[in-house]
Amino acid sequence: MSCCKALSLRASAWLVLAMLLSGCASLSPYSTLTKLDLKLSASDQLNPDLNGRPSPIVVRLMELKHPVAFEHADFFSLYERAKESLAPDLVASEELELRPGQSVDLKLSIRSDSRYVGVLAAYRDLPETRWRYVIPVSAMEVTSSELILDQAGIRDPLQPLAWAGE
Repeated sequence: MSCCKALSLRASAWLVLAMLLSGCASLSPYSTLTKLDLKLSASDQLNPDLNGRPSPIVVRLMELKHPVAFEHADFFSLYERAKESLAPDLVASEELELRPGQSVDLKLSIRSDSRYVGVLAAYRDLPETRWRYVIPVSAMEVTSSELILDQAGIRDPLQPLAWAGE
């Protein structure tokens, strides 16, 4: 075996080992990464259309340094121009589609400068639904959160429902 091949194999072995160890570190309970374990559950009556039929919904998760701009921007600014509307607070984002009756468990590694995750749901009836939600995350810890998306919007099942007069 030539010297170059031996060095190449050795370098490849070290690279694989480093990747395996970094993967183990991110799963370790002693990890210093900030994580969010998020369960999203869609009700069977999610996002009804004009005829009352449930429909899929697009959900965006936005890592934020501060939540103020996210909490005060209108839906279309956040949906169509998130980078401009949330600068300099937007750190990262990802999108998924949720179908009626579907549940997803997400295990997210949050970037070190993110302290909040904004959840944005593209409901058909924006004026009548709660289409945004903010989850605070603790640095270098695992934050767990569960959200239910139904015909009224996004809600945390552990939070009491607010009445119209409140």
